Amino acid sequence: MTPLYTDHCLSFQIDGQDIKGRIIRLDMPLNKILAHYDHPDDVKRELGKAMVLTAMLGSMMKFDGILTLQISSDGIIKTLISDFATDGSGSGVVRGYYRTDDDIKSPEMSILGQGQLMITMDQGQYMDRYQGIVKLEGGSLKKSAEEYFYASEQLPTKLMISCDKQRDGSWCAAAIMIQHLARNTTDEKDSETTEDQQQDQWNHASIMLSSIKNEELLNKELSLQDLLFRLYHESGVRVFSATEIMVGCRCSEDKLRTVLANFDTEELKDIAKDGIITMTCDFCKTDHKFELKKLIN
Repeated sequence: MTPLYTDHCLSFQIDGQDIKGRIIRLDMPLNKILAHYDHPDDVKRELGKAMVLTAMLGSMMKFDGILTLQISSDGIIKTLISDFATDGSGSGVVRGYYRTDDDIKSPEMSILGQGQLMITMDQGQYMDRYQGIVKLEGGSLKKSAEEYFYASEQLPTKLMISCDKQRDGSWCAAAIMIQHLARNTTDEKDSETTEDQQQDQWNHASIMLSSIKNEELLNKELSLQDLLFRLYHESGVRVFSATEIMVGCRCSEDKLRTVLANFDTEELKDIAKDGIITMTCDFCKTDHKFELKKLIN
């Protein structure tokens, strides 16, 4: 497989073990979104973490759909939303935005305080919509995401997430996750592995994951494959499908016209300025302009 450095998510498995995982690194989609904000780096960093986590989770969907991660908190960031849309191939478009407290410079407030993390998975009209909610404890997206997996899938999960500004001023975000899958008792190799041995394998894989440094995870000159090899070369690691994470937005004038169609004439006049109604996309910050007289007619 061609070495992958950024804007891809790669699935993998540790050889001979019931441990699978995913690793992802974001560059272009992240920088395009963060360029819209002039807040302190500590605030922008949380959006980067949320976006890379959203893209990693969304790339696991096997159907045409949208995965949305939403955070509500009592910290500086009041609301944060990130979503990932895929056609079922795993590749797709990630977006994100946040709203802050007015008193953003208050030293007493944490970036993400107490609140909740909600993940919604919508896989089209033929699939049930799934929604999971966990507490946002201590403002840690990592801990809340691990709790989400344990609560929703009953799978032990270890996760590393990082986002930071590089020497050249650009941003990079990355994440790696491993999960201890349920034992397959019909597999002859599994039947030879005791529960204690499986637990030892999981403990070792978790320790190795926690040993990774942020500098390695965010190093855009280190391929995702080489990083996995550094971690799990002793046991052996097998990589599978890679999915591309792309730049883009799903906002459109047709969708916005549908929204405006719900307003009556007087309401449209109230929100118009000089005969023009301007609607700005929260994600890409694009201004969509509509002539009032055309909407009314």
